[in-house]
Amino acid sequence: MRHLLQSFAGSLSAGLDAGLSAGLEADRHEPAAQAPFVYTTAISSNAGLVRSLAGITLIAREMGFEREAETLYSTDALSATYHAQHNQSSVALAVEVCPPRQTVSVAVSGSDNEETYRLFLDADARLFGNC
Repeated sequence: MRHLLQSFAGSLSAGLDAGLSAGLEADRHEPAAQAPFVYTTAISSNAGLVRSLAGITLIAREMGFEREAETLYSTDALSATYHAQHNQSSVALAVEVCPPRQTVSVAVSGSDNEETYRLFLDADARLFGNC
């Protein structure tokens, strides 16, 4: 989960920095950007890393999470985090698969609470089903 949140924080930080820089250029009296909304959950899973990543990638693409998609592997290559930006919303998805801990974690973050929560619920249902 720590790797998931670190990966997620990196992509969110870059997006927020870009937004803040643009906002400062446009109007120095504009209030600072609000922190994004973040929803997370995790389940126990004994599925393998490759199988899990293949399914996560497919589901994420079906949901519209295709921009800047990448998979980052841990230094020991025993776990990985897939993350991507949504094609039409300012929402990001990150999913960490950690077979040694037998967990899969998902985080969805965005600036619009309703859209972020809707996509989180959709990701949770599609990735984890009725757990």
